[in-house]
Amino acid sequence: MRPLLRIGFLLVLFLPWSAHAAWEMEWGFANETFQQSWQVSGEPALKITKDGMLITTKADSILGRSIEASHPIEVVSIDYKAVVPAEGWLYWHKPGTPAEDLLRIPLYFSKTEGVGTVGINMQEYQKRLYADFIGIGIPAHAEVLIARISLQNWSLSEKTLEAFKSFWTFDMRRPSSVNFLWGPHVVFNPTARKLMFSVTEPIDQSANRYFYIVILLATAWAVWNVHKHPERRAAVCKTLFLLLASLWVLYDLRMGSEFLSYVERDYRTYWSRPLGERTFRERSYFNDFAAGVTPLVQNRDRYIFTAPDRWPYLGLMRYYTFPAVPTHPFQEEHYVDTWAVYKRPDIVQNAKGELESDGIVLTHPGKILHEFELGSFVFRETRQ
Repeated sequence: MRPLLRIGFLLVLFLPWSAHAAWEMEWGFANETFQQSWQVSGEPALKITKDGMLITTKADSILGRSIEASHPIEVVSIDYKAVVPAEGWLYWHKPGTPAEDLLRIPLYFSKTEGVGTVGINMQEYQKRLYADFIGIGIPAHAEVLIARISLQNWSLSEKTLEAFKSFWTFDMRRPSSVNFLWGPHVVFNPTARKLMFSVTEPIDQSANRYFYIVILLATAWAVWNVHKHPERRAAVCKTLFLLLASLWVLYDLRMGSEFLSYVERDYRTYWSRPLGERTFRERSYFNDFAAGVTPLVQNRDRYIFTAPDRWPYLGLMRYYTFPAVPTHPFQEEHYVDTWAVYKRPDIVQNAKGELESDGIVLTHPGKILHEFELGSFVFRETRQ
């Protein structure tokens, strides 16, 4: 046991405590630099600027180049700017396949303030991905500025460190947490760890499989030893049970820490913050919004409520403002003069005092009774 502890201590001692790519191939387009060997299709307009290469398209276009397939690609990272979101593609070609057989996956360029970064975990699609061509697809009628493109992979020690970090990376508390928790997951690079719980169903490896492997190996070792050395049955069983108990405690500590992280986040973002600055989980500041709306609609039987999504806000507003009933904007059964608008920056008050959205007038002239932020307010018509 002591030699194993010493080996474990040395492994921890020599692990890097920050992850940097062991291999990286990078192309920078900033400072009016044009990288050679890049090819384009679709005849996009290219403009080299101090921030990068501005690509303006009239048709679907591809910016790509041949590369040396000497290392597996684990992560593709792209620094870019986009005023308008665009959904493009990441292309690659596997060595030894026909030249026209390009593989592609969706690549979403979100709207950015300054330079943003999109990282693609290629291990999600293939564990060891080699490519001799890499390309970025830009859709028609789009404008994207590319500042930097890099391909990366990590060394064994760095992957071990990332696996350790990912095991202790916690999911956020969600409405679904009342029914189930994803538990610990294990990934092997920083980009995968960052994206680990960003989708409804984590697609990375559950840590449970590693626990099962250890338990099966330990059980097989115990059975073999008892069969080979019956006189050591007690010592072998004791070692096996100690290992199982240690795994149980480790898993319990991991999940207990996740529960405590929910409490810490709630305290940091809600309980310790003043009114107007606090947010509550995925609902943002909705609780304070609803509490602020309630006294302004209590003298009305009905009011119009609109938000980016009906669920869960509409049901909660019914609870907060009862007996005043929230209704939808386009009902004609009753005249309703009060609007409660939550996170709808597209709804604004025009020069005539009317509410409008994308040029469509929604109300008669009126006044804003209270504004929480741009797109969140209570409005009442002043029509006699």
